[in-house]
Amino acid sequence: MESNMKKQKKLCAFFHVDKFTSFQKSVIGDLNDGYDVIGLTRTGEGKTLCFLSQAFYHPADTMLVITPTIALMRDLVQQCKRYDLRAAALFSGNPDNDKVMQSLERGELQVVFLAPERLQSIKLQHALKHITIHTVAVDEVHCLTEWGNEFRPMYQKIGQFIRSLSKRPVIAAFSATVTPDDVPLIAESLGMRDWKLHVGKLKRTNLHIKKQFIKTNAERYERVGKAIRKAPDSGKIVIYCTRIQDVKDMCDYLIEGCKISEKSIAVCHSKLTNRETEEDRFRTGDARIMVATSAFGMGVNIPDIRLVIVAQLPFSIAGFYQMVGRAGRDGKKAKVLLLYNGNDYQMNLDIIGKNDARASKEADAMCHICESEEDLHKQILHYLKKEGD
Repeated sequence: MESNMKKQKKLCAFFHVDKFTSFQKSVIGDLNDGYDVIGLTRTGEGKTLCFLSQAFYHPADTMLVITPTIALMRDLVQQCKRYDLRAAALFSGNPDNDKVMQSLERGELQVVFLAPERLQSIKLQHALKHITIHTVAVDEVHCLTEWGNEFRPMYQKIGQFIRSLSKRPVIAAFSATVTPDDVPLIAESLGMRDWKLHVGKLKRTNLHIKKQFIKTNAERYERVGKAIRKAPDSGKIVIYCTRIQDVKDMCDYLIEGCKISEKSIAVCHSKLTNRETEEDRFRTGDARIMVATSAFGMGVNIPDIRLVIVAQLPFSIAGFYQMVGRAGRDGKKAKVLLLYNGNDYQMNLDIIGKNDARASKEADAMCHICESEEDLHKQILHYLKKEGD
């Protein structure tokens, strides 16, 4: 019988890496032993290789990877191709969806990426009856408990889908921003059994995170303009706003108040019909600035974002740290600026309403760390129970 060390050497060779981190080793080991796993670690710590390892160990069967955005699916399919894994994605507007479904039904694909909303497809459910699903990986699993304008309720039905499969797969769930209180909720929702929790490093040491209280919207715009002027000429900028109208107002300010060319600005929110085009403009550098709601950027690896401005108070600490995570993904230094005031907090409470105590608690916690004099980055990590790591 092959030793674990030999298995790891073969896996390293397959993925073209010298060695795995301790986080990766422990996650992959538990998955190989048949345990369900929740893995939490920062960007760049190799969460993707953790779940793709199961495609290497089960080459004759199929793995489903549930992930929230088309851009992320495309990135992951390209990554699989570099490893010679037979992979494809199912998403709205994909002209190859029928071909992908046929390949899936014939058992020709090792990895299939799809959004949680597609799990309800009758065609998909029919195709899955003809094959064995060895692993269901849920990427960006914080979407299951996240609250806000970009809430994805279908994440909460993934467990129901898994229970409908003829043979129960191993379940693997990953994120960089899940609070301790949410871990058992995720495990229960997904229907995990004998699950193991692995927490890696969460601190992004290359990021400088700063908060700034502002009294008025005029001061908010002034601070945004100042931060943009001080940003390096090379590298991209992301500006996050709460509502779609706030995105539109920010774009108007950049064009009129900062004299920035409209062509240099991309826009992203959930109601945008040409969202994919706008994201591509930003990715390729055709647009240097992205103005967006939290709909933008989840899991997408754009390496040269040097500045992230969170122009309004986010709904939660975890949501804020997701925004923070867009910056400096290449490991080089980057800055994050959070602007906030009491009106932002009240607006968030009004949007949440009176019947969601959990979301209100998250909003309170976000407001509290802004009002504290302690280091913002340190407080975030403490909230995520990884202070000092």
